[in-house]
Amino acid sequence: MKRGFLNSAKGKQAISTQAPQAPDVREKGGDQPRESSPASVSAPVASNKNDINEEEKETKSIPSEKNPDDYKKDQRIVHHLGPSPDSPEKDIWTANQLIEDAPSDTLDYEIHELICSTQPAQLTNATRETNPDGWTECLLTGLMKQTILETPLFPQPLSQPNHSRHRVGDASHKSTTLKPLPGLYATQELDMGDLILSERPVLIVPVMMRVGEIFYQTLSELTQRERLDVARNQWQKALETVFARLSKEDQKEFWSLRDIQEKDGKKSIDGIVKTNGFAILGLADPGLKDNLGAYTGVCLVLSQLNHSCRPNVERYWDMPSFSMQLRATRRIAKDEELTVSFINQFEPYAVRKKDLSLFNIVCSCQSCKKPKIGDMRRKQFIKGTPTSDDFTYWIKEVSLPGDQLIKRALVQISLLEDDGLENSPYYQECLTTIMVCYVALGDAKMAMRWGKKLGKWELCKFGPGSGADYERSERYTKHQLWKLRVNVENSYRATAYAMKEKMKDVDE
Repeated sequence: MKRGFLNSAKGKQAISTQAPQAPDVREKGGDQPRESSPASVSAPVASNKNDINEEEKETKSIPSEKNPDDYKKDQRIVHHLGPSPDSPEKDIWTANQLIEDAPSDTLDYEIHELICSTQPAQLTNATRETNPDGWTECLLTGLMKQTILETPLFPQPLSQPNHSRHRVGDASHKSTTLKPLPGLYATQELDMGDLILSERPVLIVPVMMRVGEIFYQTLSELTQRERLDVARNQWQKALETVFARLSKEDQKEFWSLRDIQEKDGKKSIDGIVKTNGFAILGLADPGLKDNLGAYTGVCLVLSQLNHSCRPNVERYWDMPSFSMQLRATRRIAKDEELTVSFINQFEPYAVRKKDLSLFNIVCSCQSCKKPKIGDMRRKQFIKGTPTSDDFTYWIKEVSLPGDQLIKRALVQISLLEDDGLENSPYYQECLTTIMVCYVALGDAKMAMRWGKKLGKWELCKFGPGSGADYERSERYTKHQLWKLRVNVENSYRATAYAMKEKMKDVDE
């Protein structure tokens, strides 16, 4: 094979014309589920119908919810590497991307085969007006599609507050981040656990570049540089294929998002995804290490959130509704900016600053304005948070005050709240410590008080259902640790009394 074939005229004939091209549109109350519109219902499972009569297609004016052929089709992406048909020389190879359509209910894909799929499945005439919950265009494996469709209760309608609790900011708002996005702001006072917004991403794609079986044949014929060039070309075409499935309106809004890789005013799909994508923790292909199996999702509204090292909201992925949900992690005032952390907020200031520079962001939160205090606090959180070993020792050592660990955890909670780190695992551990200490002391009222707060923390992190059990008194009174410290103390006193009486008998 000739070196540099990818830069030659024939080598650049890498992509099949079957792949659709993305248009160049580079312009700059309580949690209540809505009723699902007809367009949001999953396609019924039925046998594959790859050969559909063309005349029947033309005569269908109104799609039917019962006919899987009336839903947007999947697109199976097939990568092929072989001799160029236009070249008489057999040592010039070309990479091709072929598209094969399949009904939306198809499940018999290869495990790691990439497909473009609409989730939840939508009728071909669906619009954002007819289905305000929206839908997501996905580039994923057949295994992930099967995982999604087998999720209990999928697809659920989105849960939203009775009244909007957020608004997009403008130039008049002051942000905690330099070079900010418009930002989202609270329209009312919010408490920890309050749902602010649920949104389905417009696009979900793998975090890392994938090109399927493109190099399985004639692998030895390519140099490492050539393999990488082919892979990048094919990955770009795969992204363009799934992007072309978005509505014109969504494409326009997508191009308006920030791209940290933007050069000479030109943005790329991959650059916008890397800048605005949120990790989809509920989706990951097994068997792929180092984040190779992970997925990321781009939301048009949630992508406006700015960064802070002291965030006040938390996002999580809700698989049944196929949406990213946003909740308050502490009390938020009206008109206060809603912020999330783009990085590991427990790293020292110097590390955080370097990590944020990759996003062209300079954080101006209080922790970054006073980095010495912030770094000292972060070390304190690691050393000062009670551990399970501390709890075990407290249970056994009855000479220790009954409220020793409670006071220690309260100090940590006060410091964490002062630093705006209620979303941290240290906060969870302190809440858990206080709750189980009161359980061990036999104080159900105080145990429930702190248990409810722990339940709200878990609600913010893991979504509905994760914290409901903390409302039941039986959770505490029937806990395996119930009155354990009291029983140990009573046993100690009984043993001490018995020994004292025995000593009296010996003296007499």
